[in-house]
Amino acid sequence: MMLALIIAVIVSLEADFVQTKQSVMMSEPQLSKGHMVYRAPDYMQWAYKTPQTAVWEIDGEKSNVNPQIQKMLRMIMSAIAGGTTDDPKLQKESKRLFREVNITMDDKNEVAQRVELIEKNGDSTIIEFQHVTIQKK
Repeated sequence: MMLALIIAVIVSLEADFVQTKQSVMMSEPQLSKGHMVYRAPDYMQWAYKTPQTAVWEIDGEKSNVNPQIQKMLRMIMSAIAGGTTDDPKLQKESKRLFREVNITMDDKNEVAQRVELIEKNGDSTIIEFQHVTIQKK
């Protein structure tokens, strides 16, 4: 699993996303679209707009999501917050949740532009980020 170092400290980040979920139990992939917001040091909102609306939010120790989703969002926050995404704690959690994690970085902005999560049962989720707005220190 090759993951990159985030060089500048990101104060805030916003992006639209397209999420494609392929399940071994379904013949057609599920497509979702939404918007995400990150604010240092520990706020993240992941808002689905289509096909259904849902908002997942973490604000410090407060959260409106189940523990599994909360762990995934905290992994994303930790990676955005500076430091490395190859942190041993993050890698351990990633390996517990997924068989494989592939991240394609945007070299210009030093942030993920595509994330592929392959679950242990063969299901996969691909998240592609668009219209990324970043504020760095």
